[in-house]
Amino acid sequence: MKTIPLREFQREGVKALGPGFSAEPLLLTGRDREFVLLQVPPDDRSAVLDLAEGLAAVLALRQDQERAVEAGLDETSMEDVEAEIRAARNSIGQRQRSA
Repeated sequence: MKTIPLREFQREGVKALGPGFSAEPLLLTGRDREFVLLQVPPDDRSAVLDLAEGLAAVLALRQDQERAVEAGLDETSMEDVEAEIRAARNSIGQRQRSA
C-alpha cells in the first residue's frame, strides 16, 4: 500500500498519487489521523459505501468498548445494569406524569 502525506495530497491533488494510479488503496497520513483512499467503480459505489459504514460502526463499537473498560464498566454486574435501567424508567415515568 502506497503512503502519501496528507499535506502533499492537499497541496498537489491527483498529481500526488503519481503516474499509473491503480485500484490499490492509498494511505494518506496526517499528524493526528490517517485516511484510506480507495478508487471505486461507479457500479460498486453503494456496495463499497455499505462496507465502509459497517466498518465505521465496528470501529466505533471497539472504541466504546475500550472506553468502557477504562471506566471500569466492564465489571458492572447485570443486577447493577438492571437497577440503572429501572431508575431511568422511573425517572422518565415521573417526568411524564408531572408534565
